[in-house]
Amino acid sequence: MHFNDLIHNYITIFEYFIHIRLKSNIFFLVIDSLRQDKCLGKSKTSVTPILDKLIRNGIFFNQNISTAPITVPSLSSIFTGLYPFECATIDNDIFNLNPNLPTFSDDLINSGYQTYAIIPEALKHTNISKLFANVEFFNSFATLNDENLGNKIIKTLNQDVKSPWFLFVHLTDLHGLAISQLGNNFEKSGENYTEVNQYDKMLSTIDPWLGKIFQCINLKNTICVITSDHGSTSADFTNEMLNFRLENDVLHKSEPGVIFNYAHKVATNSPEKFTALRKKLAKMYTKRRTNKRERNLEPIFGLVENLDLSLYHKRLLKKSFLHPNNCFDENFRPALILLGPNLPSGKIISTQTSSVDIFPTILDSIKISTKINHHGQSLIHLFSNTEKDERVVMLDGGAKESQALDDTIGLRTKKYKYFRNRFSKSKDVHLYDLENDPLELSNIREQNPDVIENLEQELSQISPTGSFVFKKTHELSDEENKYIEKELRKLGYV
Repeated sequence: MHFNDLIHNYITIFEYFIHIRLKSNIFFLVIDSLRQDKCLGKSKTSVTPILDKLIRNGIFFNQNISTAPITVPSLSSIFTGLYPFECATIDNDIFNLNPNLPTFSDDLINSGYQTYAIIPEALKHTNISKLFANVEFFNSFATLNDENLGNKIIKTLNQDVKSPWFLFVHLTDLHGLAISQLGNNFEKSGENYTEVNQYDKMLSTIDPWLGKIFQCINLKNTICVITSDHGSTSADFTNEMLNFRLENDVLHKSEPGVIFNYAHKVATNSPEKFTALRKKLAKMYTKRRTNKRERNLEPIFGLVENLDLSLYHKRLLKKSFLHPNNCFDENFRPALILLGPNLPSGKIISTQTSSVDIFPTILDSIKISTKINHHGQSLIHLFSNTEKDERVVMLDGGAKESQALDDTIGLRTKKYKYFRNRFSKSKDVHLYDLENDPLELSNIREQNPDVIENLEQELSQISPTGSFVFKKTHELSDEENKYIEKELRKLGYV
């Protein structure tokens, strides 16, 4: 080997180790149900001086769109860059990440990152929890003030770990109706902080913890992502709506009866040759539960119509009983804030982006390539480019058999929102002019068949076969399925 070649090899090895050493750490914070318009803009009524400061010191995306209104399909999309029907599976009516797909977490691990996660127990038996080498779980209903959760995050950030590291934290303080205990430390502050709802109060209680957490982070060598898995229906609830929802909560639940429980016990303990019987019983119960649920909701929806509420608020209240399985914007507008080394400060990007873009942007900024064939794109070019790119993103209502109502898929451009039934192009068709009708109150499908046809062609490029059906698997044991269903039922997803 020539002397010059030897020197070249030494330099290459040296540069490799320097590159590993100088790679930015990554702090990825998901605040479940954090909606972007509640962080910045005229709809914000909470008091969040720390969050405001983080936005001023980073990049805020005010047109970020999630792929799904439900946690597991959404997180599956974020970590794979694929749309929910491509990366999430259904195992006995429970969503899971397809374990056979490569993920961006793999790219980080292969590049020398130590991976950590602090996540709710609802994700314990899903494949999301398997994306990290070190995982801590907490009660799915715990807020930052409960179970020493806030201090657990701080302790993890302060521990002496080898760089580069990746820490994923998923908080549930704002989830659902945000009716968790506020605690004794909450104090109102700010002149405009009056007549706010529970969501605003909970967001305000998160803020001091954000201050404590980010004091432990060196933004000179750490890329920080603050985002959410999806938007929120209850973010715009009035106190009247919240009280109505709580008073009628029991009516929309459908618990299995004595006969079903007995039959399920017998079938579960039966020999393997009775598997077909078990499946038939499951389908019978699913249909029975769905029908009973629909009957229970009819009188509730009648009462909602008689309330003195706007059309928009009536829709939100009805959706809180149905679960957010359609594609209206309130459940698809998560916050997205980026901070860190070499990232601009105080920049607001209004170009439409998607949650599948987050990891491609992170990997681009730390110079890591991926072999994943994904739908995302790096957003780094937007940091200095004022051009308004036209970005079309897919939306997936994420309905399961037990939640067959409003099972829709669609597309969102900067101008239009289009969605329709997952299985039929002609059923449950919606089209909205987002520029003139941002609350999506006037369906203009009949006046714009050409627009619908063009958007259907866009959908056909995503799925040439025209199928958007979730793959069904049987990875989870009966015990795991029972545990996850119990957790999801507590959170209102079942």
